[in-house]
Amino acid sequence: MEKALIIGASGGIGGAVATALAARGVAVTGLSRRADGLDVTDEASVAGALGRLEGPFDLILVATGALEIAGAAPEKTLRSLDPGAMMDQFAVNCIGPAMVLKHAPRLLPRAGRSVFAALSARVGSIGDNAKGGWYSYRAAKAALNQVIRTGAIELARSHPEAICVALHPGTVRT
Repeated sequence: MEKALIIGASGGIGGAVATALAARGVAVTGLSRRADGLDVTDEASVAGALGRLEGPFDLILVATGALEIAGAAPEKTLRSLDPGAMMDQFAVNCIGPAMVLKHAPRLLPRAGRSVFAALSARVGSIGDNAKGGWYSYRAAKAALNQVIRTGAIELARSHPEAICVALHPGTVRT
């Protein structure tokens, strides 16, 4: 791997991945809300930021997401559901990465192996849900998983060796 683009490079996971890749000699381009003003929930921001970059990148990692947004903790009951909090979860955890995927293909090589990856979560699995709760976060990550799966099918048409994957990093302290 020679070049990587990390979206969310100022966060815990994105920052750690960027540091590890750079230590291996990979040329890392990092974008984030903190350092660059990138707002993944705003398509114009995503299109502008990615439009200024020159590819190809061997890896594009979307390391954005949040369990708690604007002080709204994960819901434990149906009574706790709030439409605004649900929309925020979908914006950050599904729509944002989807907008990056929408604007990323021109930055991936058409020939040769490349990877587009987005951080998801095991709780986004529909079949693996024994505990319940966390309605909005679970639903947003399940939607992200479907976006990534469907995007992989489309991406394979123009980038036959590209891999498009959702990653579950496990529980982290971020």
